[in-house]
Amino acid sequence: MASIQRIARRTDPDADLLACSTLTRVDHVDAHQLRTSHASSPAEWAREILEGPPAVTRLRLRLGWTVLGIRLRPAGPDVIAGWSVTHRDAEYVRLQAMSPMGLSGQLITRVAGGEVTFATFVRLGNPVARRVWAKVLPTHLAVVCSLVDGAASRSG
Repeated sequence: MASIQRIARRTDPDADLLACSTLTRVDHVDAHQLRTSHASSPAEWAREILEGPPAVTRLRLRLGWTVLGIRLRPAGPDVIAGWSVTHRDAEYVRLQAMSPMGLSGQLITRVAGGEVTFATFVRLGNPVARRVWAKVLPTHLAVVCSLVDGAASRSG
């Protein structure tokens, strides 16, 4: 049976993780990490983190992204939780979505050395986007930690 540390920890992004983002400027980045021996690809982990929670949680995620103006895509092979897959390999998957409000986001899930790292990269294109992000940031951090913890529990 795979062993999983049940609590995700927030971590500083390393240079390799930062290199996964293609945003022209990164105004915010947070990363949450868990140790695991569960063998899944980065895309499988991203799906588990974002699409594995109960329906009510997934609905709340979509509502939150919609409030931010994030344009979600319909389900498909190159879409995870409404976010476009813009890179996929054995090390990491990068999801991307944009908002006409001036917010661009990338969600990167990396699997390396027995650890899964789920990171959010945000580019804030104007003062409105900066104000909105400042208001939602505490909730974002709590939700992401909960999502990663939940994925660890379900995958154990």
